[in-house]
This record gives sequence, structure tokens and C-alpha cells, in this order.
Amino acid sequence: MSISGINFSGLSTGIDTEQIIQQMLQIDKRPEELMKNQQALLQQRQAAYNSVSAQLLGLQAAAGTLDSLRAFDLVTASSSDSTVATVTAQTGAQTGAHDITVTTLAKAQKLSSAAQSSQTSPLNFTGQIIINGKAINVQASDSLQTLAANINAVQAGVSASIISPSPNQYYLTLGSNNTGLQGQISISDTAGNTFLGATLGLFDAGGATSLRHAIGATGAGSDLFTDSATSIGTLQGQTAPASGTVTIGTGTVAIDLAADSLSAIAGKINAAGIAGVTASVATVTDPISGASRQQLQISGTQSFVDSNNILANLGIIQRNFAAGRQLTAAQDATFTLDGLPATRPNNTFSDAISGVTITLLKDGGAQANLTVGSDTTTIAANIGAFVKAFNSAVDAVGSLAQYDPDTGKTGPLFGDITTQSVVDGLVSNATDVVSGLPMDLSLLSQIGITLDQSNHLVVDNDQLNTALSGNLKGVAKLFQAYGAPSNSSVQFVSSTGDTQPSGSAGYAVVVTQPATQATLLAPTAQTAPLAQDEVITFGGPLFGTSSTAPLTGGHQITLHAGSTIDDVISQINGDSVVGPLISASKDATTGALQLVSKQYGSSAEFAVVSAIPAANNSSGIGTTVLDQKGQDVAGTINGELAQGTGQYLTGSQKGDGTTPNGHALGLQLRVTATTAGSYGNVVFTTGVADVLKNYINTQTDAFNGVLTTASSSLDDQIKDIQDSINELEDRLKDEEDNLRTRFAAMEAAVAQIKAASTGLSQLGVPSR
Repeated sequence: MSISGINFSGLSTGIDTEQIIQQMLQIDKRPEELMKNQQALLQQRQAAYNSVSAQLLGLQAAAGTLDSLRAFDLVTASSSDSTVATVTAQTGAQTGAHDITVTTLAKAQKLSSAAQSSQTSPLNFTGQIIINGKAINVQASDSLQTLAANINAVQAGVSASIISPSPNQYYLTLGSNNTGLQGQISISDTAGNTFLGATLGLFDAGGATSLRHAIGATGAGSDLFTDSATSIGTLQGQTAPASGTVTIGTGTVAIDLAADSLSAIAGKINAAGIAGVTASVATVTDPISGASRQQLQISGTQSFVDSNNILANLGIIQRNFAAGRQLTAAQDATFTLDGLPATRPNNTFSDAISGVTITLLKDGGAQANLTVGSDTTTIAANIGAFVKAFNSAVDAVGSLAQYDPDTGKTGPLFGDITTQSVVDGLVSNATDVVSGLPMDLSLLSQIGITLDQSNHLVVDNDQLNTALSGNLKGVAKLFQAYGAPSNSSVQFVSSTGDTQPSGSAGYAVVVTQPATQATLLAPTAQTAPLAQDEVITFGGPLFGTSSTAPLTGGHQITLHAGSTIDDVISQINGDSVVGPLISASKDATTGALQLVSKQYGSSAEFAVVSAIPAANNSSGIGTTVLDQKGQDVAGTINGELAQGTGQYLTGSQKGDGTTPNGHALGLQLRVTATTAGSYGNVVFTTGVADVLKNYINTQTDAFNGVLTTASSSLDDQIKDIQDSINELEDRLKDEEDNLRTRFAAMEAAVAQIKAASTGLSQLGVPSR
């Protein structure tokens, strides 16, 4: 009987039926306890496997550090006098000692206006000025403060400020954001204005000029512009561009900045027939931004007479500054490096010694010695970390497989063959001879790393440091996967755990098809300036679009009317999207526009189409989509199949169950050969760190690693036991319900008998 969850058993019989049921169920539950104990042991063992895997992954990471491409190219740099120069070096930098003597430090140009009586009063000028090729608007109501703010807003590479050294004296200062002669400020008034000279007092009243960009002893160049086909006035943002007639050498040229582009101006100069003078537009690299830019270059004279500030706006000449207006002259850093004279526009540079950054701090003949050497301290520390990780992995297995003779207790992996084989593999791979290396440097023990009785690696630091100092490259081969090609057209890139050591003979490299770039030639040569504006569209895989008409989503470039083929080439090469992917040039044979991908292989595919039919006064591309792609390198390594991707050739011969994998499987080489043929051999060796890294992968791989498989097997057993426990608990529930039903029936029967007996007694029937 049950009321509100409280059982009242045996009311009729006086028997504690609930206790009897629980005792009977407890007997039947004994197998469940055994299964749970077995399940707990399996879970402990599974956790132990996972712990060993974690330790192995730590060792794999430490081995990977030593097996990385630049692991033994670490360098350290120092200066004998850090007040003269400091030095830092990148991994792989050229080592050596260098003497440096600093003559001058690079300085940024700084200009100043004449003193103004107010910084807030109107300047009473309306017009524009040009600073570094950008127009700055000036209104009559603008004050010195407003002008400074407007100059800073256009981000022309200068910083404008107002200083007041004395009461009621205000100076507008312009400081270049870049040091060196390349950072000189190009500044001029626009069409006929004299604001900079007459109002601000910046220029010399005599009107004298100097060349802004001298080219050698007989030429001059303009400022740099983004393209050669757009008018100068448009490029600079002028509202009223100047026109006039300038003198170049012994001749005159009429120029209209509102309409003339760099290309048009070059054409006018050449058409003028000035004795000994020629002009062209050249694609140059902006020394500050590194971007591709266009420059008008005039050869044969350095004599120029301006008109209406046209040459000043172009940046060919610069008005001389009034006395005291140039606060600091632009100056390059000058120094000698190992006795060789050198200049740099900045005081910090990274192109004097490969991989080394030098910062100059003191001039006037200050001297320092710069030393770049191998960073054997860090390399030794990385080797030490590898040894520590190795020992931790061995200890992890040992602690989990231990046996205590005093208590008889064992670890969850006691007697486990799987993990013991892992330790055996670690030890053998760490202590075996590295095949293919010289016998005197093919064992870790030869550089001071030995194995003790407990399977721990022990480092003799003195012996290790001696080896690192005496033969760093040899030590690197002892740890790393290393490929040594015999031909300069072949470079070792990487390998996998499937790649087998080659032995001293090496793997032969044979090229049947060199990698090529996609090369596209316009069907018609452009021999005359463009008759009209022309839109060309680039598409294809290189641009992430389809290569079929109409190249939807492709990148468009508008070529301007009047552009020569050289202008077209410059504009394509200078485009921020196309330039990094494709190189434009003029074909030497046909004179037509040639486009070549900068990448190699079948993925280097691009297409181009024009909105204008091909003609001698168009780009020559035409309205039919032209599509080209490169070819991947093809060939064999060790006479085995290899897969080509661009210039990269990778061993790809996989076994099929009856034949083994190719020895060179996974070996990746970069092949820069341009013709088919045999290209020597690559001797491939696998050092200790590489072997261990790959071995650990066979143990811990997420899909088929030995430890992963073992853990998964335990997981299956744990689940099977849980299923059995669940089935047993379901049976026990059914049994409990059945027992309660039967005992309840018994109690009911007894109650009925008692009731009948009581009734008979009341009728006088004697009970028996």
C-alpha cells in the first residue's frame, strides 16, 4: 500500500515486503556493479591514452620548431656603439661584421612663411596653391589657421603648423613627412598667382628657380603622377588650370594644363623640334610609397623658363625660397659601410645588408661596428625544449604504466603494449643513424645528446654549443628534412612523412614540360594615339571571375583618347588591381601590346576584352574575349609520377595495395627551368626532428593514429558496457514492478482470507 509515495507493506501479512523486494533486487544488481567497475577502468585507460597523446603533440610541436625552414637560420645583431647606430636582423640574414661611419643623418625639409601679425585674420586671397601635386583651395576669408587646416586635410605629405616665437608674430611652417631629398616639398602658386611669394613671403622676390628633379647632367623630370593620359589639371584637382608658352632649351612649347596630359606634353615637346631635346613619359617607382607612377622626362637640356607657373605646377622647376624661409634643408643620410660610400633617404633602412635593418643615430663621422651572427643561444634553447618535451612524453607513459611493489597498485597503462611500443618508437627514432649524412655527424650523440637508462635524453651543453658553433649547417641536417639539389634550377621546398631518404645518389629530376606564364598578344599593333576613350576589361581566374564573355564582374580600365601605346602600357602596369597580377609591355617583334601573368601554371589564367574594335589607333585588343593560361611544370622525381602546380613539382606516386608508394612521394621541388630536360639530382635526408614529427603523426592522427584507434576502441567498449547497464536497469525495473504486483496480490489474498475467517466466526462457524 502506498500513500503520497510512502510504502506501507505487509499490513495484512505482517511481512516487510519492501525489504524483501529491495534485497532481491540488490542481488540481481550485482552484475551492474561489476560492469560499472569495468567501465571506470576503461575510462581511466582512455584518459591515459589521451594524456599520452597530448604529451606527444607537445613533442611534435617542439620537433616542428626545429624542422621549420628557418629554424637554424636564426641570427642576432649588435652594435658596438648604440648611440651611433642600432641594428636588428631577420631570420636568415647574412652574417658578418661591418664597419659603419656616419657623415650626415637624413633630415626632412621644413619651410616657413614670413611673419604674419595675426593667425586668425583673413588672408584676402581667393585661388589655389599646389603642394606635392595636390591643389589646396584658399578663400578670401581664410586665416592662417584655416590655411594650415586645409593643407593638412589634403594629406599631401606635409604637416602644416603655426608657431609664434614672439608676441604678434605668427609663422606658417610646412614640414615634409619624409626625410631625404626624395621628401623635398614641391610647392607652387597656380595660374599667375603670387600668394605664396607676395602674401606669405615664401619665395625669393627675384623669381629665381632651380630644377626640382634633375636627371643626370643634361635632363630634368616632373613630379610623379598616377597616369599619363589624364590632364594635369584634373590629376591635381585644379579649378582654373594654367595655359601658356614655356621655354625649354632653345625652343618654346604651348601647354594647357586644363587639357594636356603628361603624354600630350611629351608629344608637344617632341613636335616642337627643339635642337637636342626629347621628351618621354617613364613608368617609375615612387620612392616613398613604392607605387608605380608616371613621370615626364626631358633630356638634352636643363634650361627652362616658366610661364604662368606651368613648369612649377608640373614640378619641373621650383621657385627659390626667400632667405630664412627654409628652416631645414632636405638631406639624405650619408655614410660609409666597410669603406664604401652610401646614401639613403631615411635614417632607418634594410637594404644595405641582406636581412638587416640599420638605424643611424649620430653623424659627424661617428663610427660603430655592426655584427650579425648566428643565434646559437636560441637554437640551443629550442633543442633543449625538444629534449624536455621528449622526456616529458616518456615520463607520461612511465607514470601511467607504473607498478608499486609495496601496495600492488598499477597505473591504467600497466602492461599496455600500445604505449610501450610508442616509447620504443620514440627512442629508436631519436637514436638511430640519420641515413645519408656523413658518419661523423649522423647521430644525436655526436653533438652531445645521449640516452640514459631511463630512456631520457641528456644534453651535454658544452658539446652541443661546440657543434653549433663549428658546423651549424651539419647540425641542422641532423634534425631537419633537407633536400640538396645539384642544379640551380631546382629548389627543395618541403616533404611529408611519406617521403623516403634518397641515399647519397639522390633522386633524379626530369622535366618534360617547364612551367609557363599566361602570355597574351593583342591581334593588332597600336601605332597611333587612341582615337577615343577605350574601356578594357580584365577577368578570369586570376581576377576571381569567369573568363567567358562578357567578363561580368571583371576589372575595368579606361584608356584615354590620345594615349600612345607607351601610355597604355604605363596605365596597365600602374593599375592597383591589374599591375600586381599582369605585366604589360610592347612585343619586340610585332610592336603590339603584350600581357603576361606574373604567376605560373594553369591557375594563371586571365582574359581581356575591349569595347573598341582592334585597330592601329586602339589598344589592338578588340571586342572578342582573349583568354590565355599558363602551363604547369611536368616531369618525374626518381623516375616516379609527380604532380605539377605552377613551378612546383611534387612526388605523387601512391601505392595501390599491391605496389608500394613511390620513394619521393610528398617531396616538393620548385623548378624554374625554362626548357625540358634532366636537372640533376636531389639528395634528400630526414633528420631526427622530422622523423619524430612524422612518427608522432602516425600515433595521434585524428582518423587512423594508433593511439586514436586504441582510444576509439575503448570508447566502443565503454558504450557497449553502458548499453548492457541500461538493459540490466530496464530488466530490474520490470522485475521490481512484477515483484510489487505479486506481493500486492498476496497481501490482497491474505486480506480476503482474514475477512472470510472473521465473517465465519461471527456466524458461529468454528475456524480451523
